Amino acid sequence: MKPFCEVVVSSVLPAVRSIMTKELLTKYNMTQQETADILGITQPAVSQYNKQSRASKVKLLEKEQEVLSMINGLTKDIVDKRINAKEINHKFCEICKKIREKHLICELHQEMYPCIAPCDECGSC
Repeated sequence: MKPFCEVVVSSVLPAVRSIMTKELLTKYNMTQQETADILGITQPAVSQYNKQSRASKVKLLEKEQEVLSMINGLTKDIVDKRINAKEINHKFCEICKKIREKHLICELHQEMYPCIAPCDECGSC
């Protein structure tokens, strides 16, 4: 059994980082190293996210405008230095809650562990 928390760690957070990476590189014209420093990841990870190695997960999140807006808002707050580490963690949690509320995590969870369908693991399906 794979709990939905595992889906968050293996799929959701990397997809969120991928969206943030692309935003930092394109909208804010940051280098890969600057992006890595801001996100607390390595430059090779930035390169991987930029190549959209998790494209299907990113598209799943991008189709939900409210989630995308939250991710882009967090990115802007980080760039503008209007947010501390505690607030960043809180906003990541809020993004994950919204993804769960919108049932996006259920789709990923069932993809990873098909025998749970219909899913009631997170209580929102």
